[in-house]
Amino acid sequence: SDKEKCPEMDEVGWYGYNSGHFDSDGNYTDNGKSFPAGQKQPNAWGLYDMHGNVAEWCLDWRGAYPAASVTDPKGAGTGSDRVIRGGSWYHSADYCRSANRLGGPPIITTSNLGFRVALALVSESKDMSIPLSEDVDLDMIWIEPGTFLMGSPENELGRDDKEVQHEVTLTQGYWMGKYEVTQTQYEAIMGTNPSWRHKGADLPVDDVSWLEAMEFCEKLTAIERAAGRLPRGYGYTLPTEEQWEYACRAGTTTALNSGKNLSGEWECPEMDEVGWYYCNSNDTTHPVGQKLPNAWGLYDMHGNVEEFCLDEDKDPFWKGWHVVCGGDYSSFADDCRSGAHGTAMNAGFIGKGFRVALAPVK
Repeated sequence: SDKEKCPEMDEVGWYGYNSGHFDSDGNYTDNGKSFPAGQKQPNAWGLYDMHGNVAEWCLDWRGAYPAASVTDPKGAGTGSDRVIRGGSWYHSADYCRSANRLGGPPIITTSNLGFRVALALVSESKDMSIPLSEDVDLDMIWIEPGTFLMGSPENELGRDDKEVQHEVTLTQGYWMGKYEVTQTQYEAIMGTNPSWRHKGADLPVDDVSWLEAMEFCEKLTAIERAAGRLPRGYGYTLPTEEQWEYACRAGTTTALNSGKNLSGEWECPEMDEVGWYYCNSNDTTHPVGQKLPNAWGLYDMHGNVEEFCLDEDKDPFWKGWHVVCGGDYSSFADDCRSGAHGTAMNAGFIGKGFRVALAPVK
């Protein structure tokens, strides 16, 4: 009834006039304090002390309300003050209204400021780590469905005429290997290590045929299905050409997924950030994950080893041969571009590597 002194507040909360902070004439005293929770009446949903007692921190930055209706608002993106709601034993009645908004720097502490917790739905990462053995895991990154421009612009350095830009929409999300499959991971599933030129546990497996890469995926699918860890409708496989480029680009439209273009077709300092290629590899593969990842957390999409895709080459001349992407340690920079899909190789040809996708299957 009165913004400062209000008998209606006595029913639901502790505020300045019933906490001892003000006397009956509205003068400040030194007797104000908080009270045990739950002594006043709850609201219709069973929540106590939403008015008064202590003011409560909220998650949001304090900003102006939007002018139009909103759904699942997240508040201001930035700010200097976090929202504080509910008023406290220190305040007059108007500060304790349901709609009143206070705010303060998130570092402050006072005797009339507290909080209550919410158990809320939060953005949950769908990334997974798949155990291949007791000490070997396979990290998978979730790739949201979306639309992108596949191919490359006509003025891109090193472009091939077949890289005609066209819009591609992927309506189903999938998982993509965070790294190229390593020799340790391959051996954990297949029991052998075909790599002979470059040996090392964390080196990407190479000297693999498309058929062997698919056999790895099939065995992993069977293991994960038996363990009950396989998402319904999904299986381990090689990524399609479209899935590979979409994941490689991670929202970029440039030659490299770092957001940069090439300054040279052969030697290119921009490649040094993201991948091993002819001019920095010393003619060998390198342990996965040493260069910068793309925006979605995928490593070595440029260089190190060329990666088999699921697709056969679309050119009838190469019917029965399969696409490889990403370039390798012996490639020049132009063959490592996001839109460069390399030389198609016969399914039984040995010499390439791969990364797995966990994707919708028939």
